[in-house]
Amino acid sequence: MKLRTLLITAIFLSTLGALFADDSKIPKQEFGLEEGLLPEDISTFPELKTWAIYQSYELEPDAPHLGLQDSICRMVPESGLRFLLEKSGHTKSTVYLYLDLTKYRPLKGSKFKPRKLQIFVNGKPKRSILTERTHGFQNPVEIPLEPSEYPDGKIHVEVVPSQNSVGRFWGIWDAFVVENRLDETE
Repeated sequence: MKLRTLLITAIFLSTLGALFADDSKIPKQEFGLEEGLLPEDISTFPELKTWAIYQSYELEPDAPHLGLQDSICRMVPESGLRFLLEKSGHTKSTVYLYLDLTKYRPLKGSKFKPRKLQIFVNGKPKRSILTERTHGFQNPVEIPLEPSEYPDGKIHVEVVPSQNSVGRFWGIWDAFVVENRLDETE
């Protein structure tokens, strides 16, 4: 259990000082500090890939954006998940919240029902993600945020699966905020 808690902490408390000279542009990420995580609250790529194979799905791996690829994900319970990101420093321009979500592609002959994930930031609905047999979404999910949307630097993110999402279908590989959009090639 301690190892799993340590691993989940590594997802969202990654230090990016080696990647950036000025790490004040990257928020302190407190997601992994939750107490009492259950074994089903986190999963690794091999665990999810095995589950996906039994469902006749193909799992997209954790993306390497900003060096955050660790192949460990925080699963989203049916009731939803809330976490906090902090944006230190004041900015007068748009910043971008990115969520690298678990994404499955149905294989031939699989049963793949549509599923939706609602994303709220500081209590306001910001985006709906839909995945179905013939329609997916682009990872990482980008959500622009104006400075007025997080005046105290706190970005409370809540993700809520649709009611037909039984079990822990959705997961978050990484969550981060940056001042400049990610390049299409990144």
